[in-house]
Amino acid sequence: MPPEKTPSRQSEREKSDKALRDSDLASEHQADFNRDAERVEADKAKLQSRSDSDASRDLGRADVGRSGAKRQAEGDERLRVERQTSDQAIKGERLRTDAATEMGRSHHQASAKSSAELLSQEQDRHQETKAALTTREEFLAIVSHDLRNPLNNIAMAAQNLLEDPKDVKEMAASINRSAGEMLGLIQDLLDVERIALGKLTLHIEQHDVSKIIKQAVEQLQGAADSKGVTLEAEPEDVCGYVVCDRSRVMQVLSNLIGNVIKFTPAKGQICVSCQRTGPEGKEVQVSVTDTG
Repeated sequence: MPPEKTPSRQSEREKSDKALRDSDLASEHQADFNRDAERVEADKAKLQSRSDSDASRDLGRADVGRSGAKRQAEGDERLRVERQTSDQAIKGERLRTDAATEMGRSHHQASAKSSAELLSQEQDRHQETKAALTTREEFLAIVSHDLRNPLNNIAMAAQNLLEDPKDVKEMAASINRSAGEMLGLIQDLLDVERIALGKLTLHIEQHDVSKIIKQAVEQLQGAADSKGVTLEAEPEDVCGYVVCDRSRVMQVLSNLIGNVIKFTPAKGQICVSCQRTGPEGKEVQVSVTDTG
């Protein structure tokens, strides 16, 4: 993975890009100024040449007779046509030069704008990737930390069985409880990978919300009892059936109730309930209240 750009480097790069754009703009202004100056000098030289030619012609007219005056008039007409043609050619060439200059300048500006947009998009993607990796690393750190608690409980229960196997049932229940917590955390890790790969699937069916809540409470009743916390589900028959993925709803409730148990002190109370909400009561809201 390439090293991340620090803010100072990014700022230096932005300053460098701005300096480059200012330099290009200054170069364009200087080129336009030089071109206009050259044209002014060329026009001055052309006018001076014509003035000298006219002066020479006027001197010649004084020396010629009437027959020569006609030839002189014809020469003047040819000279006028030649000058007009020359002026039109010069004007056309200048128009073509200006058009080519503007086209090149527009192409350069479009290319610079495209490069700036690509750089901005790349920076946005980098920030999104960095944020996603940070969130993922934080989640993995939290789950890894939470895995230690049930694993320690299993180890302690197993040690107690080896030393004093009298309360086998209670210790077995503790081991089963801790193993269930570990399986839930491992499932969370697998879900993160599925979400990242876009392969998370949902199995949508009709389920009784009250039964889902009751099952989630029963699964975590032992954890609540071990902390001296009262955990109960408030009966609410009005919730009825909803269309959902039962296992995913159970997963969400288990994580939520598990966190509540963790941060509720001994002799605290936790209640899980549900009620109909939304337009015409078509939605169900599940609530977890506690004294933590």
